Order: sequence, then C-alpha cells, then structure tokens
Amino acid sequence: MLVGLAPPIAGAACEPGQALTLLHFNDIHGQLEPYEDPHDGTERGGIARLAATVAEVRAEDPQRRVLLLFGGDLLQGTLSSSLFLGVPDLVLLGRMGVDAAVMGNHELDYGQAVFRHLTDEAAFPFLSANVASDSAPLPVRPSILIEQPSGPKVAVLGLTTPDLATATHPRNLEGISVEEPVAVARRLVPALRAEADLVVVLSHMGIADDRRLAASVPGIDLIVGGHNHNLYAEPVFVETVPIVQAGERGGWLGRMEFRCRDGRLATTDYALIPIDAASPEDPQIAEEVRRITLDAERELDKEVGFSTRELSARRELIRREEAPFGNFVADLAREITLADVALLNGGGFRADIPAGPVTLKSIYQAFPFRNELVLGELTGAQLLAALARSAEMDPLDNPGGFLQVSGVRYRIADGRLANAAIGDTPIDPAGRYRVVTSDFLAAGGDGYDMLEEMSEPVMTGRLISDMVIEGFRTESPVSVGTDGRIVRH
Repeated sequence: MLVGLAPPIAGAACEPGQALTLLHFNDIHGQLEPYEDPHDGTERGGIARLAATVAEVRAEDPQRRVLLLFGGDLLQGTLSSSLFLGVPDLVLLGRMGVDAAVMGNHELDYGQAVFRHLTDEAAFPFLSANVASDSAPLPVRPSILIEQPSGPKVAVLGLTTPDLATATHPRNLEGISVEEPVAVARRLVPALRAEADLVVVLSHMGIADDRRLAASVPGIDLIVGGHNHNLYAEPVFVETVPIVQAGERGGWLGRMEFRCRDGRLATTDYALIPIDAASPEDPQIAEEVRRITLDAERELDKEVGFSTRELSARRELIRREEAPFGNFVADLAREITLADVALLNGGGFRADIPAGPVTLKSIYQAFPFRNELVLGELTGAQLLAALARSAEMDPLDNPGGFLQVSGVRYRIADGRLANAAIGDTPIDPAGRYRVVTSDFLAAGGDGYDMLEEMSEPVMTGRLISDMVIEGFRTESPVSVGTDGRIVRH
C-alpha cells in the first residue's frame, strides 16, 4: 500500500540509488504452528510460512539490503514454549535471518537464567537501552549499527516497556531496573543520528509510549513497535515519524521500502503481508515444527509439581462459593501482575487437578480455552458493579460467571452484594483500582459489560494455563484452602 513520500530524513548522506527494505513482525509468543484468528476464523501464521515469505522478499533483488526486525515477546503462550523455554523458537528466528530483536516484557517469564541462555545462543542481538541489571549485566545491547558496502547505514535502538516491572513475576526482576525510555532516547539518539542514514527505534512499549517518544525525541526516523498486538494497515504518523506494528503471532509481516533521494533516505511504500494458507512454506522449517509439536505432545504426562489436596472444579463449588482452586489461580494472577484485585470466572475452570503429582495434561484439561490475562484499571464503582453481578447470579444454576477473586473480599446476602472491601477498607466508588482478569471477561463475557470499560487495558500475552504451570513449578508442594474472601448468607 502506497503511503506517499515522507519528508526527507536527516542524517549521514546516502548514495544515489541506494535502497533498503525493512521487514518486521512482533509478539510471536511461541506460536510456531498456524493458528485460527479469533476475529475472523482465518488460519494465520506459521513460522515456516513467515520464513518462506521473508526469503521470497530477499530473492526479489539479491543486491538490495533487506533488514528483518523482531519487535519482542518471543516467549510465553504455547505448550512448546513452556516446555522448551523458547529454544526452538530462537533457533528458527535465527534461520529466518532476523537482524535484531528488542527485549519484550515476557522475555524474563522463565527467569533471568533462561533469558541469559537464550541471548548467549542467539544468532542475532537482543536490544534494550533502558533495561539494566545491578548484578551480572544482562546480555542485551542498547543499539546496533547495521551497514554494508553497497547499502545505507541503519542504527537500531531498542527500548522496552516500563511494564516490564509489573508484567512478569517479581522474582524474575531481582536486580533489574527499567529506565524511563524517553529520557534514554534523548540521551542516545543524537549520536546514532550522526552515524546513520536511518535511525530506527525497535520498540516493545505499545502505541501510547511510541507516540510519546515520536513527539518528544527529534532525530528518530521510524518506530517499529510491539506489545499491544495492534495491526496497522498503514503507519501511524506522529508529526513526520511513522510508527508500525504487525499484529501478533506471526500472522502478518510488515514491509517498508526506502530509497535514497537527494542524499537522504525517504520512505516510498508500506504494506502488510498476510501470512496465511495462501503463503509459501519453508519445507525444512515446517518439518522441524512438526517434530517440535510431537515432542511437546509426548511431554504432556510430565510432572510439573505437586498438590497436597485435590483442586476441585466441580460446578457446585467453583460456580457458587469460594474455592481453593479459584483462590490459587486468582492469587497467582494478582501476584505476577502486582494488581490490586484479580477477577476470574468459575466457568473458566473445566477440570479438577487431583491431589498428588500434577502433570501438564491435567493443567491443560483444567484450562483448555487459552484465556489470556488482561491488566487495566477500574473505578471502584465499576468493580462493585462486577461483584454485584456475580452476587446476583442464581447459585442453583451453577453460573459460569460467578467470580473467584483475589485481593478483595465480598459478602453475598439474600442474592445481593452486601459489602466488599480490599483489606479492611471498603471499596471506594470514586477510587481507582488495578485489576487483572481474563480476556474473556475483559471483552464483556458472561455479561460483565462493566469490565469492557477497563481503562488502558494491556493484553499481557500470558495464558492462564502457562501461569498455573509456572505456579506449580515454583511453589510446589502447593497447599491451598479458603480464607473467607467470599461469604454467602
């Protein structure tokens, strides 16, 4: 799709006739196989198709420089990612020829040691100029300069969302600090501007912070984004700076063209390339993905932890009253997101986890829907409305919308919400509360329209099933009960 010529881009003088193609994708979240797009039912993605499409672009003109950038969040979201900790994904991105990746907020989900191992083994650099470690340095670079004799010089600066501080388990952040990204960019961009024909920020910050960056820091030519999972058919312009983002899970590949004119690089074209059943497929990578998938399926009987008691998902328990299983999962969600309150629908718990050794199969049977955690803000009035809806559901109907909770206590009397408090303090209708819930409820599922009104919602990329797996891995033996957070009279 032609988007017109941007104003000339300042920087080192490029040579007449020089051209550059920039390809990008983001938020792969372990998605190696094709998947069904929940918005329209289309089969999308598949890393074998993505790799073949990249190869086709490169083959159009072997003399033209093709730059491939990944906008972060390699990990978290599939069985193979949870089992193999992102190693196959990393290898296949290297075979695709990724030139650089930005550190996403989920790169630490399996711990710092795993991320350090991945970056040590990667065929490409991970970038982040605003994340640092107080102990052993993280194996990330702030930026890189990509150049070749016949092509323009491209500086790529990596920036990670400040949400890193709240979007992974606190234990994964020990010694980690995240600096305000605009301040970092102001400090580093001028030197990159002096060196390069093109200054690209590879961002895993989301569109709001990308807009703020573009408006605040001169000298940036392009922001290649991620984190929101947004899909932009055309670049979003802030003044003269284009911001691009290509959805999620390898369903799309962004392509931007540059050409040297009057000694400066200018954009000439942008398109989103769909990766779907009509896309070519790299047969070797497709075979490798099949092998990885089979290996993952064979691992389903693997033990990941131990429960001292049965965690029951019986309808007459988890859809009517406080349940140990609900407490365990809601507490995990609140703990890893640092939310004030967690709200999860009882209908999302589909099978018991027996007492004793806990397997992957039992967890995936309990959470088959691949629901994802969403984090945002509710007013006290909205939060009270959600709890009131839960309280008013007829328990004899075993309503799937009955809320299991963490961080809040609520009492039901005569089928109505009698009171609700956080700690010993009643919920203030005018207050604001940080709430984590499922993507199902955040979309108004089970009639929770008030949760659709959540402000600044962030799709965390973390599946509830994966969160529970990590919970058993790190907290076993798990022994949970009830504590009176839900009382029915």
